[in-house]
Amino acid sequence: MKKKFYREPLWTKNFVLLLVTAIFMYITTFMFIPTLPLFARNLGATDPSVGGIIILVYTISCLASRAIWGDTADHWERKPVYLVGVIIMATAAPFFGLVSSLGGILIIRALQGIGFSASSTSGSAIAADLVPASRLTEGIGYYTLANTIGMALGPGLGLNMFQRGSWWLFGAGTLIGIISLVTGLSLNYEKKQPSVKKSFSVSQTIPHAKVDSKLDMLFEKSVMPTCLVILFTIMPYGAIMAYIASYGINQGIKNIGLYFSMYALSLFVVRLGVGRLSDRYGVTAIIIPGIVLMFCGLIVLGWASNLTIFLISAILFGLGFGVVFPLLQATGYVFCSPDRRGVASATLFATADLAYGLGALILGIGIKFLGYAPAFGGLAIFTVVALILYISVLYPRLKKRRNISKQ
Repeated sequence: MKKKFYREPLWTKNFVLLLVTAIFMYITTFMFIPTLPLFARNLGATDPSVGGIIILVYTISCLASRAIWGDTADHWERKPVYLVGVIIMATAAPFFGLVSSLGGILIIRALQGIGFSASSTSGSAIAADLVPASRLTEGIGYYTLANTIGMALGPGLGLNMFQRGSWWLFGAGTLIGIISLVTGLSLNYEKKQPSVKKSFSVSQTIPHAKVDSKLDMLFEKSVMPTCLVILFTIMPYGAIMAYIASYGINQGIKNIGLYFSMYALSLFVVRLGVGRLSDRYGVTAIIIPGIVLMFCGLIVLGWASNLTIFLISAILFGLGFGVVFPLLQATGYVFCSPDRRGVASATLFATADLAYGLGALILGIGIKFLGYAPAFGGLAIFTVVALILYISVLYPRLKKRRNISKQ
């Protein structure tokens, strides 16, 4: 009689609660992205670059506070850091209604960036702690669905509330933040879990991290190779999020908002199975096709002249990005000690913040000198660099870790 293979439980009460609270946290974040530029316009800030400025300030505030929150999550507790972040985001929302200038909007949005940095950094680390080590990539893949659902629901909900009135938007942001907070408070989580089993994902060969300097307290060196690949993976994503609407309008597309819907749907579909696929076939066998899909999506985007081609690009890029980013994120946790997951998470997300801003900046310059279509098509170069870096830098380290874990 064959012995049944035992799979450690993934969908525990705490993991479900984490996913739910994170969904509401991301909705709170995304509902302000398309609406704050409109609110600023109502206050008299009519310059087309206002939307970019708001995103830039938000990104900088996230980036500047990532390392601090990551270190705090490791030396304090991850759950309180997460909850503090949610409180900051929810509390700041109604203050938008009290400002009368772009400067006030930027200050409050920067505060929300600091809060989002705390919650997203610690939330990812909590997810890595809660899922079984043997199902790490699968668990992280499911956790990133919170971001996907937030992206799918947040912008539309925010626009709907803003059409009713700005205070509807700010009140909804606060209410959804409170729901996230209450759900997060129900999370019965302790950072140090003695039941964590060692496997390839968290190998016994990874000792507790030794912190030698203040820099080590803020950044996790072991995830730097992963960050290098993430940098060139996220840059096209940041560029698309910043300028796809302008590109669509320039091409005469009336319903360009459907690009975001199709993109989010593709992310959702692929992330449902990305973890199991990687566990079955290996990370490399999934990441490389994912990067290729991103490349194809960007090439198609460079040739987009109607809504159908835009949507094909959204599907290709969404499927590819939906595979690549959660697997790279999980890969980062492979190389760090469990007690350094907070700092590792901060380092990974700080890289993503940097890449997001750089991608938008570079594409903006490209559009100015080359035009929309060549600039968007040229983003494919970043995916080529990401593929080369993965094969030459990250894959050898993964292979070495796998060989050590088998000894």
